[in-house]
Amino acid sequence: MEEKMLFIGQIAKQISVNPKTIRYYEEINLLSKSKRGENNYRIYSQDTVKRLNFIKKAQSLGFTLREIKEVLSLRDRGFKPCTHVRDLLKQRVIDIDQKLAELTILKRELKKLEKEWARMKSVEDDKGEGICPQIEKVAIRLTKNPFKSLHTRK
Repeated sequence: MEEKMLFIGQIAKQISVNPKTIRYYEEINLLSKSKRGENNYRIYSQDTVKRLNFIKKAQSLGFTLREIKEVLSLRDRGFKPCTHVRDLLKQRVIDIDQKLAELTILKRELKKLEKEWARMKSVEDDKGEGICPQIEKVAIRLTKNPFKSLHTRK
């Protein structure tokens, strides 16, 4: 029985991704280059659907495209990547714990600032010299930006 081939738009709709995303994944070698039909349209196999589903699920767990590419590369070379995935998950938990600690510190600082401002008659600069004196007088205590995406890692 011959495998049903799908056009990029069909796969995009089925998986709920933008066709541009599929082309980008091809470009960075997360997906194999598509075959071309007689009309020169991109056509894909069910394997592409499986890979795209894997990519989406891995991203939902916080994996970066680089990490996903490592996992898929291991699989493509005939290795079972689950041990590697487990190690990545452990690191992900460590990263999240660090971000939570940073956000907890930031929350504490913001609450302190909020209390200070609540005691003031006006939070505006009477002299009109600064942008917002309360922000400008804050000592920067955090070494990293806790609002950076949790998905961004080196």
